[in-house]
Amino acid sequence: MTSTLAILLTIPLSAPPKEPWTTPKGPIEYGHGLTKEQALEGWLSLFDGKSTFGWNGAILRKGQLHGGRSRAFFGPIQIRAKIVKGGILRIGRIPLPVRPGILTTFVREKRAQINLGSVRISSLIVRPLGLEDQFNGKNLDSWKVIKHPRLPLSRQAKWSAEKGVIRAIGGPGALELQKKSFGDFCLQIDVRARANLVNGGVFFRSIPGKFMLGYEAQIFNACHGRDRSRVARYSTGAIDDRQLARRLVSSDREWFTMTVLAVGNQISTWVNGYQTVNWVDEREPDENPRKGLRVKPGSLQIQAHDPKTDLEVRRIRIVEIQK
Repeated sequence: MTSTLAILLTIPLSAPPKEPWTTPKGPIEYGHGLTKEQALEGWLSLFDGKSTFGWNGAILRKGQLHGGRSRAFFGPIQIRAKIVKGGILRIGRIPLPVRPGILTTFVREKRAQINLGSVRISSLIVRPLGLEDQFNGKNLDSWKVIKHPRLPLSRQAKWSAEKGVIRAIGGPGALELQKKSFGDFCLQIDVRARANLVNGGVFFRSIPGKFMLGYEAQIFNACHGRDRSRVARYSTGAIDDRQLARRLVSSDREWFTMTVLAVGNQISTWVNGYQTVNWVDEREPDENPRKGLRVKPGSLQIQAHDPKTDLEVRRIRIVEIQK
């Protein structure tokens, strides 16, 4: 037996060597039925054209979706759909008679799922309404730096704001919104990594004033083998340590929009209008979302992950989902 073979036989089959992280091959992607401009405006695709992801009881046939109910709950929305077969489309309690063709309308329900009923669609996009800016574009008023409790000042993230952009360099560190806490909400944030394989995140329902004790929507434009379908553990849109993103659609050095929708124990994310996560937190309740389910309001934090972090964020908009 050669020494090389002996070494290989000592590696457990259940723990294969980790693949290196790579930047994705190909251009940045957008949700089904969306233009680049619509994706950056905050439109979300609820049907990917290929699967029933994000739906309960829906049927996929020849690239069309019919029947079923969206798993995500929305507040007021603008909706656009390509209707193949008409019928009654229900948004919460509101019935919408629709005919084949293009549907464009506004629906102002407080908290609602979309029920297709007998309606058949080839695309369905929505834009959440009522989002309010949380960054004034000039300075860090209303934001507070939360330092890592055990690291010296030289190791902490550096935060700045100018010309409509918040920038985070180095880390670890966090920047916390001081205005308000949020429980059920829709958040949209524009992000750009200024270098390859930069790691960051958005924490929500966090314990206020504490260093990143919340749910985390990942910002990390990494995959394996440069293949966008082979996501890394922390790919953009994932919920850290809870749910992988199903595809990496964003790229470093380019602006992308990430949406986080949290209603009760249902958490969904979209990146450039493409739904990356649809997750139900079925853990026992806990004050700390790192340990269990938290549905009550908590703080919003932006994370700078490590010394190599170099991130920019601009629009940070959020709306509460009413009960």
